[in-house]
Amino acid sequence: MNTNRLEGKYAKKSVLAAAMIIGASTLMFQGLTQAAAATVYNKTNTVPTSYVSYVKQPTNTAENSLPEGYKKANYTVGDIDLEYYRNQTPTSKDMDKKNAAEIGAQALWSVYEQSLEGKVIEMGYHTATEDIPRSTWDANVLINGELSYWFEVDSVTGDLFSVIRSRTLDKKVSVAYDAALAKNPQEYAKLAKKTAEKLNVVHGAVASVEYNCQGYKNNDPDITFNIKGENGEVASMTFSRYDKALLAISYNAQYQYTLKTMEKIEKKVKDKDAKKQSTPSSNGDGASNTLIIDN
Repeated sequence: MNTNRLEGKYAKKSVLAAAMIIGASTLMFQGLTQAAAATVYNKTNTVPTSYVSYVKQPTNTAENSLPEGYKKANYTVGDIDLEYYRNQTPTSKDMDKKNAAEIGAQALWSVYEQSLEGKVIEMGYHTATEDIPRSTWDANVLINGELSYWFEVDSVTGDLFSVIRSRTLDKKVSVAYDAALAKNPQEYAKLAKKTAEKLNVVHGAVASVEYNCQGYKNNDPDITFNIKGENGEVASMTFSRYDKALLAISYNAQYQYTLKTMEKIEKKVKDKDAKKQSTPSSNGDGASNTLIIDN
């Protein structure tokens, strides 16, 4: 297993947040998100959670009704071999990693129709942070020795945070930003709405679908949309620009915090710009001028 490769993409809650934040700033995803996310992840402060036992929560746990066509697979549950996870210890409030793995296995079947029979699920406990005050079980799913899927599950409630598919296309595909698509993303927006309602991504009818950004992972170009439910839940969905395959979902349990983080960053940027524009500078005769920053 290539540990360095995993360190480059972890933790996924930060990767998704970075992707959304960069998209909101009209920058492309590209390779920047992994490096940016790793930096954010390493600097995040942990905070205590205040959950009650997950067993009593009416959430998306493995005890709920099984997805249509799902059969429990014979998979292996291991540990993510990274220093961060080796230093984390679940509390008495957290579910066992095997229960979390089963929630993720059911989710991968529901979203991708991917059976984990004979596969390996590597699990790691992630403590709550200031930006995301909910602890999670993070998972890598290895298929033929390659990191092919990953998911996150709230370690207390069992709520699904995200599911992500990673692939490398067997042909050369352009991953360049598509300006025409950005101006008219309606075909993908309709796909996002239809898929969101089919998979019950926001647990009800979809109120709106908003274009977010474009990017790529490996050589697979993608496009991401913000989804808002009539019930107020929010999510993001990412599709391949190559074949419209669904690549990732960030559910309300996670994405609500991503949006709050985006708002904080936008406010900081605006405050910083306002401060720069109001900073006096000398014009040589004792008068002060307003400094204008053109960016």
